[in-house]
Amino acid sequence: MASFLKHLRTVSSLTLVSRVAGLARDAALAHFIGAGWVMDAYAMAFRLPNLLRQLLGEGALSAAFIPVFTDYLEHGGRKAANRFMSLMIVVLVAALAAVTLAADGVFLVLRYFTEAGSKWHLIFGLATVLFPFGLMVCLVALLQAALNCRQHFAMPALAPVVLNLFIIGGAVAAGLWLATDPVAQVYLISGSILVAGIIEIVIQIPAMRRTELAFRPVWDLRDAGLRRVLVLVGPMALAIGLVQFNVFLDSLIANLLSPGHNDPATFHLGPWEIAYPMKEGAASVLYYGPLIYQFPLGVFAIALATVVFPVLSRQAVHRDFLGLAKTASHGVRLMLFVGIPAGLGIILVCEPLIQLFLGHGRFADAPDAAARTAWVASLFSVGIWAYSVNHIFLRAFYAMEDIRTPLRIALLAAGLNLLLNLTLVWPLAEGGLALSTVIAAVFKAVVLAWLLSARIAHLEWRAIGSSAVRTLAAAAVMGVVTWAAVQWAAPMLPLAGRKLYAVQLFGGMAIGAAAFALSARLLRMSELRDLLARPAPEPEPPAAPAPDQPLDPDNRAR
Repeated sequence: MASFLKHLRTVSSLTLVSRVAGLARDAALAHFIGAGWVMDAYAMAFRLPNLLRQLLGEGALSAAFIPVFTDYLEHGGRKAANRFMSLMIVVLVAALAAVTLAADGVFLVLRYFTEAGSKWHLIFGLATVLFPFGLMVCLVALLQAALNCRQHFAMPALAPVVLNLFIIGGAVAAGLWLATDPVAQVYLISGSILVAGIIEIVIQIPAMRRTELAFRPVWDLRDAGLRRVLVLVGPMALAIGLVQFNVFLDSLIANLLSPGHNDPATFHLGPWEIAYPMKEGAASVLYYGPLIYQFPLGVFAIALATVVFPVLSRQAVHRDFLGLAKTASHGVRLMLFVGIPAGLGIILVCEPLIQLFLGHGRFADAPDAAARTAWVASLFSVGIWAYSVNHIFLRAFYAMEDIRTPLRIALLAAGLNLLLNLTLVWPLAEGGLALSTVIAAVFKAVVLAWLLSARIAHLEWRAIGSSAVRTLAAAAVMGVVTWAAVQWAAPMLPLAGRKLYAVQLFGGMAIGAAAFALSARLLRMSELRDLLARPAPEPEPPAAPAPDQPLDPDNRAR
């Protein structure tokens, strides 16, 4: 059994704490801000630093940094690795500080040319406040990547909890002190996010000391490791950025194709008057909906990819292509084992979940907000398995420092997603944006799997296929049992309102999980044993190649 499962439990447990805090955060935002034009503006503005975080911090920069930093640790020792890490920190902060100043200047100019009190005036104002958070969170992600390479996962996984707690505190404070001014409320919440970014950086320092990661300012633009990262990070940023830009584009389209505060329900395009395909609150729905399916995605899929990536990188450094194929295949089986039933389960309990946690305060003032959010969340959840396996496929390519293949596939997927966005939004409103994301993710998963197996490491397709079929069978049993519990048994109880929603949600989750686990056990699925058993110690890697022998993706497992 892969030893990364030991770290998976640590990261998943702490990520679960973060996601619970995230659910509380969303409940606070729903209660005090709701799902109207103010939340539309906040959701759009917060996408901007998040785009930077996902593009660099948790995306291209980490993907480029980990293989190079791992190489330094394996061949250069701790001192050389620390120097490289320090150089990366200095260059990152300098570059992002310049980007932040330029971006804030642009936002202020755009805000000046918008009408005061309008949705776009608020978007640009909030963006000016929030964009510096992108620098902070990218620095945190770089420190987290270094800690992960040193087999320390606890403190990095706790960092998002800090952000969620500060947003909750900001929302509660705003609701109590500024109850009649929703615009001032979101500015206060934005300020709390900046404070959280500083705290996230500070709490990484003790973990760095324990793992002997020492920062010493250094500036050397001719450094070979830095140049290697820069060669990797550009195409990676474009490849990952296309995916994340699609998420940002969803929010942008939702704001452009829905009316703002007190706007008419139509817009003019030349001589034509066209009805908006979405109503006010579309961007809010696209903010709340994905956060529901991201719960299992973060707790398991991203956690698994986080702990697998250093293993894949180490196997690539040691030219252990058979081991890389085995690790990637094991990761895919685990992703499908969790992703398929998780997606079905969310669809079945989505409505009571939203009503229970979000259906109060200003969110409840919009009579159709809950139904729209459930519709979007259900559509997004169909693709959980695809989002999950893509994390494994991408990291396998990046571990081999193959950046061109993911870039090309990302370009195709981004074009497909944009085309579907502009097509499906008219008949399906915000649901069309969600369905477009799912279709593009499935396309990407299929193509990446085929190319990975053909070019780098032949995956264990027989084992993956057998596991997927049994997972589907167990999920079907779970679906029938959960539907019966949520839609038939629970409504027969003498309960109503939030009590009924709680029984439907938690009862459906418990019964569904038990049904799936029992079915998987009867089907003798090794994935269940892998997730529940104590992993064996990690075997020693094979001897490293000579430093002058480059990685050769063509010398792959046969």
